[in-house]
Amino acid sequence: MTPKTRQPTNFVRHFAGSSIKVFKDDLGPSAWPLSSSTHILLLRLMVRQGQSKVGEVKDLHGVLDGKAEVVVTEIYARGRKTKSSIDARQIPSIVVNTGGLGGQGPNGTVPLRLEIRELMKNSDMWTLYILGLDRMQNVDQNELLSWYQIGGIHGSPHTPYDGVQPKPGNENHGYCVHVSQLFPTWHRAYLALYEQALYGTIQTIAKAYPEGPIRERYVNAASNFRIPYWDWASAQSTGNQTQSQDFGLIPNVKIDGPAGTQMIANPLYSYKFHPLNASDFEDDPFNKYPATVRYPTGATASASSQNNIFEQVFNSTKDNIRSRVYALLTNYHDYLGFSNDGYRKEAPPNEQDSLESIHNLVHNLIGGNGHMTYIDYSAFDPFFFLHHTAIDRIFALWQVLNPDSYITSLPAVTNSYTIVAGEIQDINSPLTPFFKDTSGNFWTSAGLRDTRSMGYNYPETWNPDPAVRRKDVITAVNTLYGPGVSSPKMSFDALSISESGKYREWVANIQMYKHGLSAPYSVFIFLGPSNPDPNAWSSDPNLAGLHTTFVRSVSHTKDFEPQNSPIVTAAIPLTQALFDHIGRGELDSLSVEDVTPWLEENLHYRVSLLNSTEVSGESVPGLKVFIASAE
Repeated sequence: MTPKTRQPTNFVRHFAGSSIKVFKDDLGPSAWPLSSSTHILLLRLMVRQGQSKVGEVKDLHGVLDGKAEVVVTEIYARGRKTKSSIDARQIPSIVVNTGGLGGQGPNGTVPLRLEIRELMKNSDMWTLYILGLDRMQNVDQNELLSWYQIGGIHGSPHTPYDGVQPKPGNENHGYCVHVSQLFPTWHRAYLALYEQALYGTIQTIAKAYPEGPIRERYVNAASNFRIPYWDWASAQSTGNQTQSQDFGLIPNVKIDGPAGTQMIANPLYSYKFHPLNASDFEDDPFNKYPATVRYPTGATASASSQNNIFEQVFNSTKDNIRSRVYALLTNYHDYLGFSNDGYRKEAPPNEQDSLESIHNLVHNLIGGNGHMTYIDYSAFDPFFFLHHTAIDRIFALWQVLNPDSYITSLPAVTNSYTIVAGEIQDINSPLTPFFKDTSGNFWTSAGLRDTRSMGYNYPETWNPDPAVRRKDVITAVNTLYGPGVSSPKMSFDALSISESGKYREWVANIQMYKHGLSAPYSVFIFLGPSNPDPNAWSSDPNLAGLHTTFVRSVSHTKDFEPQNSPIVTAAIPLTQALFDHIGRGELDSLSVEDVTPWLEENLHYRVSLLNSTEVSGESVPGLKVFIASAE
């Protein structure tokens, strides 16, 4: 991409308590005379063009004989900087401080992040949310707080954000952390940056309404705003639709803006690149798509989203997703196993799932080979932040139930832009590129353990009393994610226990190389005969569940030898599906004696690429599917 043209501009240099105007052309890797009495170790020179930082002088070297070498370490392009030869602590432009956002939640606590359909019930806040997204998406893509720049942190275009440089050799990665115990906390920091940017935008919009009661109303709503989540797993999302068309599947929405009622492009439907810089995206057709797409109609610039397929696929899998979330919140009590999908030899057979595994599946179900399907491109899709806020909420619920389990010290499994595989990660590892203060310190997992310190709660986690908070979470988990009334109640804790107090739970565990094939692939688990057409598998009545790989990009996956790829795991709950077969008289009970021979006869799995090309399971390196049960 060609950097923005930088016009001659006056700059201001701050040092020794004085302000000296200099010209941009005076700056550069050159000798610049200074007073011999001046002893400066670090010079911060903020170069501004309008409101946008264009360059920054960080280091002053060689104060000798009245002269010093002033090194311009970066010149900003696309809001990001070229590589720096100076290894010094970065002076940030953006400091993440959501704990300082305004507003008030229940009983004087911090405001709540609401489920998006609850947010829609507050018309003022919903209006501000849509207008805020719209404005963020239309900000110049060179600006650090633009949708493009924030989305690009996760993967492509693989350039420094706010001057945070890559580790040597990792220039073709994004900052995001996967297959790592830092997965929940890195994304918590990422959401905080996004929330801070959107919150600030919404405050400006609220103040643009006509002066008087209307403005006061919107300013009050803006103060209490926090980003919403889409609870794709809850029982409230069941029925014959996901209800997502209410907010994200229609191309245009009518909004009461400061200038009156207007019809605008729905910012939750897609993000339109302005412009699309093909060189920022290494894969065809993503270097052609002018906007984000879900289940694209083709691989050309004219491709559009097929949201009807998205709804169909999601409706057929939502019950199994809900069962996975329920099992995760009720059966998993160790943070390491809960947090990420990396294979653990010591993990019990009934603890092979994870927050990251479920997250991976939902990414693919939303994307359907579109932007959400790939790590490098997913954060440009507006559903990304709705999805990840839901993941953060599940993390927060789990923390209430397991307050004493958290991050330990372990080597990194994979590379990122600033992480080298093998280096030790712990609670104090920097979560780049998210600055905590103006001194250049990054957020760490130690500072992100409590959402209240980040300025938000969720509807189930706001109560200051730990006992009440735990009770609220347990009630919500049973209500939203517990088995339906047609099956024996399998809720946890004394608050909601089945009459017998005992049941046998069955799961199909999946182990796979993250890059086992040269493209992403899905594993479908069936209980009974399956349709021969892979296009019909996701809606097959005998589908028990599925899992997918979540990879950076197709080109990146092709570079891997499977044996050099991380082994990842997932678990597909079978108990609910087995109950359905019991109800139809096809199975007598959940006992080992009844289920084992029945599964041997009826359970099978099939593998397909995302383009619905079937692949023989035996030909997928490292793929294992095995059954486990526990009472």
